[in-house]
Amino acid sequence: MIHLLQHKAFIILKSIFHKKIFFLFIILSLFWNIYSFAQLSLDYYGNVMTDFNSHFRLNSLESNVSNYSLSKDMELSSTFEGVIDSKLSSNLYALSFSKKLNNHYFYLRYTPGIIQRFIIKSGLNVQLPDSIAELKTEINFEEKYGLGYSWKISSSFTLGFSFRYFVQEFIEEKPVLFYTDSVNYISIKNEVTQNNYWRGDIGITYTPNRNFIITLFSNNLFLTEETLQNDLIKNYSLKRNKSLTSEILISPFQHLNLSGGFETTGSFYAGINYSKKLFNGSLTLGGLLFHDKYQQPYFAGFLSSINYSTNLFSITLSGIKYFTDRSRTSSIDKMINYGIHNITNNIYSHDRVYLTVNFALGFIKEKQVKFIDLDIKNEIYPTLHDLYLQKPIAVGKVVNLTNKKLEIRPSTLLKNVNDEIVYSPAVTILPYDTIDVPFYTFVNKTNFMKREIAQAEFYVSVDDLEPDDKIQKSILVNDKNSWDGNVSNLMYFVRDDFEFSRNYSTQILKEYNSELKSIDLNLENFYKTRILFENFIKEMNYVSDPRASVEHVQFPNETIKLKGGDCDDLSVCFASLLESIGIQTAFVDYKNEDGISHVNLLVNTNLSPEQMDLITNNDKKVVIRKNAEDKDEIWIPLETTSLKNFETAWSLAAEKFNKEALEESGLFNGKVTIIDVQ
Repeated sequence: MIHLLQHKAFIILKSIFHKKIFFLFIILSLFWNIYSFAQLSLDYYGNVMTDFNSHFRLNSLESNVSNYSLSKDMELSSTFEGVIDSKLSSNLYALSFSKKLNNHYFYLRYTPGIIQRFIIKSGLNVQLPDSIAELKTEINFEEKYGLGYSWKISSSFTLGFSFRYFVQEFIEEKPVLFYTDSVNYISIKNEVTQNNYWRGDIGITYTPNRNFIITLFSNNLFLTEETLQNDLIKNYSLKRNKSLTSEILISPFQHLNLSGGFETTGSFYAGINYSKKLFNGSLTLGGLLFHDKYQQPYFAGFLSSINYSTNLFSITLSGIKYFTDRSRTSSIDKMINYGIHNITNNIYSHDRVYLTVNFALGFIKEKQVKFIDLDIKNEIYPTLHDLYLQKPIAVGKVVNLTNKKLEIRPSTLLKNVNDEIVYSPAVTILPYDTIDVPFYTFVNKTNFMKREIAQAEFYVSVDDLEPDDKIQKSILVNDKNSWDGNVSNLMYFVRDDFEFSRNYSTQILKEYNSELKSIDLNLENFYKTRILFENFIKEMNYVSDPRASVEHVQFPNETIKLKGGDCDDLSVCFASLLESIGIQTAFVDYKNEDGISHVNLLVNTNLSPEQMDLITNNDKKVVIRKNAEDKDEIWIPLETTSLKNFETAWSLAAEKFNKEALEESGLFNGKVTIIDVQ
């Protein structure tokens, strides 16, 4: 617990450092336009963002021009509005659709509820045939639809823009005089004028970590008029003063978020929300106070919200309460003098409630861990298939994005190498920690006739089998005869085709049945080894590796068929012939300074040291080794490239072993190693 608090404190301190950038935004924005004073960035969610607790989009284009969102795929959202004036009226306020494509995010919305109507009386009366009418002008402000786009430039920066289409309709009543032969009278005609326009803005969001967000965006940056101006439009149109807004969202403690925003118009807001895990989702409560130059009192109103989010849906109930009595109609003089800057939030706006429902149309799991990088450690040698269950083919650097300890399940898919995903042992990662994760695999397709590049996919998963993140790398797959040069891995070639080796050995030994039956049982392994070797070398020739780019090892059946090979091939083949009938062998690896090894064999006679005189009187021709029961046994060395006879192969190998392994301390300094074929 102490560790988590310390880590959290570090993140907050780091975030405070990044606030320098935020204050720079504020200074720049002050020079933009200091002469307009209406709040433009207030949205119907109250700016109480719950992005820390939900991957749904829970703010609008008013407060999120940069189109920042943690949505994972597709989302459909609908908002219903209830206006509390003399009576409660409700309607569809907004309908939106969003889609994420890699690092690009698109947002479309239709807003039939962003509308406000005004009726202005001119003070002029007109005598109609049967009544007196006062001329008036009806003004309708609407925002029809909007669209947003954002590009996630990096893990910290998101750049975006929004376009919104506004409709302004002015219906002015004017008297019309009619003349006839018998009577003259006055009628009223509606003269309709529209002043529609597009508004475009840009914004940038900076997220150094999940606990700190800074946003800077424009207001009314790009404007396109669709009609010409007249006096009516000039006096009553929506005000479109250019300004900047800076916002900040910080989470100093788990489940607690603080938000604030400042506009160069002089308006500002401050909010707080608290979230708690509930069932399979998250419940968030929030509130926000805002100041607007032309609304009284100093804090004009309060916005509250309650949100419940799961992986599949999100429900938000939000509302705005003004601190003045909105049942009293404000003077029309204020509209003439100050104008309307915001359709939904102005001196004529009433208390309202909003119900918003978000649905995930294409759900993508929220990422809890992420790849930073992955390093391929080993090429694939198909014959060494079991090796990659113990030796990782790659190591990935993975970061925990959450504040809880996680268990990661790594897995790998090698196309054309194995048929299905291979899972590696699970590893544990602490909150916000970064660790190295090993990836293992199993090669179940070994009949590769040539080297090729394969595509490998590496996955990390938490809680279930759906990957949180994946990374793709190319990996070299060698052919079936390729070898990595490690003598201990020659055992894979020894064991590859035991059936062939067993048939070959038993067929030869059948011809010596009578001789083998007459010998001492203690000497059975020794005589079988000698008989097999003498027959093995009859048609063998020493042939060097056919290529130098990679080590090449023949399988026992290939060596017999080709009637030759180098020291690796001959040692592998003869070891396989012995191992297949139960005679234990070991490779002796003589390492040269040029990195090229020479390999010959040790063969277990199963004789004790006291029985040495049964095979030789020269103790330098044998090697004493302990067995699994810690008893000494006699092993004899064999130089498989000596194709004269058994005795010569034995003597040459013994001489080499005594000189390089014993006299020159090769076994002690690592220049000579013994590897049992298991």
